[in-house]
Amino acid sequence: MTDQRSRRPVPRPGKRPGSGGGGRPKNTAPKRETETTYVPDQKAKFLNPYAFVPALPRAALPGPLREDAEPRGHDRLHKDCWTGSIAVTLTVRTPLLLLDTARAAAPESGPQEHRVYPVLTRRGRPYLPATSVKGMLRSAYEAVTGSRFGVFHSGDLPLGWRRTAGDALSMKPARVSDDGTALEECETSARLPYYDPEKRISYPDGSTPQHLDEVHVRTEKKGNTSTVTEIRKGPPPEGSEEWKRGYVCVTGNNASDKTDERVFLVGSSRGKTPIPITEDMRRRWDALMRSYGDAHDPEDIWKRDGAEDDPGKRLGNEPGKLGWSAHLWQRERAELRPGALCYFRRTRQNGTVVTSIYPVTVTRDIAAETPGEMLPDDLHPAPDYDRLSIADRVFGWVAPKGSSTRPAGYRGRVRIGPVECTADERQAVTVFEGDGLPLAVLSAPKPSQGRFYLSEVSDPARPVQARASKEEVYTTKGRKLRGRKVYWHHAAVADDPDYWNPSGSGSADPTQQPVDGKGHREYRRPRKPVEGDGVISGGRFVTRDEEQRDSQNRSVRGWVKPGTTFTFRVDVHDLDEIELGALVWLLRLPEDCFHRLGLGKPLGFGSVRLDIDPDATTLHSGEQWSAYYHLLSDPLPENDAASVLDRCAKAFEELLAQGEMPKIRDAFLAVARGRADLPVHYPRVRPAALRAGHLIPPDPRGLAYEWFSANERLEDKEIAKGHGQSLPDPTGAPFLVAYREKKNDSGNGRGR
Repeated sequence: MTDQRSRRPVPRPGKRPGSGGGGRPKNTAPKRETETTYVPDQKAKFLNPYAFVPALPRAALPGPLREDAEPRGHDRLHKDCWTGSIAVTLTVRTPLLLLDTARAAAPESGPQEHRVYPVLTRRGRPYLPATSVKGMLRSAYEAVTGSRFGVFHSGDLPLGWRRTAGDALSMKPARVSDDGTALEECETSARLPYYDPEKRISYPDGSTPQHLDEVHVRTEKKGNTSTVTEIRKGPPPEGSEEWKRGYVCVTGNNASDKTDERVFLVGSSRGKTPIPITEDMRRRWDALMRSYGDAHDPEDIWKRDGAEDDPGKRLGNEPGKLGWSAHLWQRERAELRPGALCYFRRTRQNGTVVTSIYPVTVTRDIAAETPGEMLPDDLHPAPDYDRLSIADRVFGWVAPKGSSTRPAGYRGRVRIGPVECTADERQAVTVFEGDGLPLAVLSAPKPSQGRFYLSEVSDPARPVQARASKEEVYTTKGRKLRGRKVYWHHAAVADDPDYWNPSGSGSADPTQQPVDGKGHREYRRPRKPVEGDGVISGGRFVTRDEEQRDSQNRSVRGWVKPGTTFTFRVDVHDLDEIELGALVWLLRLPEDCFHRLGLGKPLGFGSVRLDIDPDATTLHSGEQWSAYYHLLSDPLPENDAASVLDRCAKAFEELLAQGEMPKIRDAFLAVARGRADLPVHYPRVRPAALRAGHLIPPDPRGLAYEWFSANERLEDKEIAKGHGQSLPDPTGAPFLVAYREKKNDSGNGRGR
């Protein structure tokens, strides 16, 4: 096992402030608690910032795209291949973020961990690195040709996911046998009042029970729940039959309003047959612990102010202030040692009963397969020189790390650059004074969101069926990764100068001002929310006149203006008709389609248009070059680049119409075109106090997890109607639906 300090995660989400009820004075009517649920908000439809172009098994693609091959050598030109230079103009459609990371600095006022970035310039003009353009084109080329992934870090760890609270009912307590080879199932577990000082159950000497203490307890039962009323170490009083033997299990003060720990009771469990701990069970446990580690940032665990020496210490009831579970920061708790206390659960998978072991009842779990197993073999990076896909042969290839194959690389036959801006910095750059413009927090990739990243078993281009259970999403073998991530063009606001005015109108928070009914300024981070219960008023979030700058977001001192143009050349060497045709197709997409370039693409930045200048383009066949070099007296024939471009593009378009290729083509173009009738933003929930409408403003509190929690809502042990949404196919009805917070009066004052 690795040291827990080296692992990564997300702070536990806490409960929304104000969702609980306060007590009433005596001699009044019983308290009527308010239960918060979430229902679909059908008026609030939106596009998730990213979608997927299907990554289909290449065996189903047309021959020229399906076949892997050794690339052509650079030592000669081939008769029917094309060599030359394509002149391209790049026009910025939405502001372009070109940031000089080497000159990032702390703000003049504000936390020093926040970074402020200037615009990247060279010789008084915005500087667009040729490598950025080449990377953009390669990603698009891989997608539309169905090529192998140039880079894919699969690892050997299955996707991790969090089980629902309802799954806790099927968890059974157990203890690892003294020889470490088996699970000894416990009779049951009893609540041990632990964190409420007024109700805490302590030893007779006043000391607090500790994890793994062997104890005897007395309990009382209310309904299906047993609660410890008295506890002591050592043997019970003589002649007493009410005392039960057990072990104290302390997992940590890791949940909102948690008051109890547990005692695992072993009384009548002695007659139960121990469950052998198989190698597969240990492997899954180790993978689960690694998944916990990968999901958590060590700094969140070990560097919280006030809890540096005790990550299990609870600092409050808000996200980031709950205590961390012991298995995240105590090495011995992450191992199945003799005497360890844990939970187990039996499930039936593919006709086989599987026993899995967990550290807590509401737990993470791991998927049935690793990401590498969910990607078809013929889409993995080329393992050796003889099996390069079309994108590898055009843009180049490097052998996978540690493969020891020779040759270990291939230089591509496409070169980009230099890229020149046609205007100087004063004309091309919008400047933000002071500490710059604070950008919205970008959401980290969440491949563990199976409803977004995984497909149906029957078709890798189809999203997971709506309302499939969470367990079914992750434990069904045969699912595939949805494909290659692409970012929507923000068509609704791309050409609206008011939207791209980060100051808005007046002194109000610009993020809370809807722009012409099209959306809110999603690229800007909301100002700091007011404190207390007044965060929502008048149908909007109420914020202070103070920007939010911290380690979660970045600020920029400027961006490249829409309308700015860059010019560059694409030098091609010995490309056949299909290889060149795919490149030409990307360089002259339909007029309403755009590539995405640079940083902040989920926020709408970096939509760019590419256009070829055929008059400045030169292309000649290998046969023409051979004749030229043979004589060295006659010039190359007169350039007819336009007809070559058309012929090659038409050949590739014919391939795009065959077999499964329309699924790839249509998804790529749909995202590049965008939807003018839908806003683009990360999933969010409409609080109950926020007025209804088709737009929901950004929440300054950053409660992004709420939509995903609401999406898993259960009714009668099944995903509720209208919930369990999967990321849709971009070519159909591509929108998701927001959820609306609804407060229901439970009426009888039932406790938790």
